Amino acid sequence: MKKFKIENRIVSNSMWMIAERILQMCISLVVNAMVNRYLGPDNNGLITYCASYVNMCTAFATLGLEYIVIKELVSNPEAEGKIIGTSLVMRIVSSIACIVAIQGVVAVSRDFQAVYMTVTLLQSVSLVFKSAELIDFWFQSKLNSKQVAIAKGITYFAVAGWRIFGLATARSVEYFAFATTLDALLVALILLYMYQKAGGGSLSFDIHWVKRLLSQSCHFILASMITVLYSEMDKLMLGNMLGDYDVGIYNGAYGVAMMWVFVPNAIMNSYRPAIVEGYTTKTNYLERVRTLYSIMIWLGIFVGIGMMLFSRPLIWLLCGPAYAGSAACLCILIWSTLFSHLSVARNTWMVCENLQRYSEIFPIWGVATNFVLNYLLIPRMGAMGASVATLMTQVVVTLIAPLFYKRVRPSVKHMTDAFFARDLRDRLKGVIGKRDENRA
Repeated sequence: MKKFKIENRIVSNSMWMIAERILQMCISLVVNAMVNRYLGPDNNGLITYCASYVNMCTAFATLGLEYIVIKELVSNPEAEGKIIGTSLVMRIVSSIACIVAIQGVVAVSRDFQAVYMTVTLLQSVSLVFKSAELIDFWFQSKLNSKQVAIAKGITYFAVAGWRIFGLATARSVEYFAFATTLDALLVALILLYMYQKAGGGSLSFDIHWVKRLLSQSCHFILASMITVLYSEMDKLMLGNMLGDYDVGIYNGAYGVAMMWVFVPNAIMNSYRPAIVEGYTTKTNYLERVRTLYSIMIWLGIFVGIGMMLFSRPLIWLLCGPAYAGSAACLCILIWSTLFSHLSVARNTWMVCENLQRYSEIFPIWGVATNFVLNYLLIPRMGAMGASVATLMTQVVVTLIAPLFYKRVRPSVKHMTDAFFARDLRDRLKGVIGKRDENRA
């Protein structure tokens, strides 16, 4: 009975998260197509370039808590109010520090050009409101993402209305840049309301939990910063070496390639508590890990082939004829998502095995690989060169770098085993019920 109850909760949780993302995708398909045409590659590239600086600081603003909070909530449900309240204060303080730092960096790198500083500021304020993601983690720990899906669904319509109004009234690039912060603000307000309505614990701050959370998440802070650095490096290098237009072409392809990632993200978010529970209770722990890898691999292959076949009409439909050069980039970038999702899925395994320190090492490989390849390929191939660099970087981080470290080498074998889907159906059926004595 317990087996079916947990299975149903995982499936139901995934379905709500996927439904929310499908709603987002449907709204985005229509609105983004219009906005992309209105802004053109140059203004699109300007917003993307400034957003890259914000994204680079996101890793520090989040403090790596996304990997730790769910584990602590599952293990210490009686302290959920202190865990979430303390984490919120930590996130808000770090976010304010990041906003100040971002403004300084952009001012120096762009010679105090007003448009760059304004667009960056309008987007960076979202870091403060995104602290409410911690409440999302609380719902995830309960395998109850229905409330979060509803909150985000409401927000999508509101932000879509904001952007459509901007199109109808021919607003400036700054107006559209603010949409990111508006989205985060609305989600934060609704999640706080739903947390209280759902009977969440009274929020409070506890210095003990600051030390405890940071002692576990500190490995992920540096790792996430380095990961974001190499994921945003291509856009920053494109902008500095070639210009906003090439950033816009690359971002057109990148946006379409990322369009489907809500599905693997929803599955990973739903499986994370189940894997942690499997490790704690020794209930089929590794089988759950391998099943997650199998799903990530075969979803990635299926979507990759489809995107390659329909890259040109997709770019024309979603971005417009001005982005024709994005089609070739899409055929490359779509395969990088497969490897990036495998790498993210491995993080939960590393947390369970207390191998967080390797999360700092792998992205260093990525930064080195990405910088060298971008430096060599961007002058020769432009946005296409940045796309190739992104794919090769993900391959190195996910499959090659772990082979050099004995303790994490098994993760590559787990992924290799997961490639063979002939027993995937059996894994999905038996993922909860069997006992796993061997966690090696």
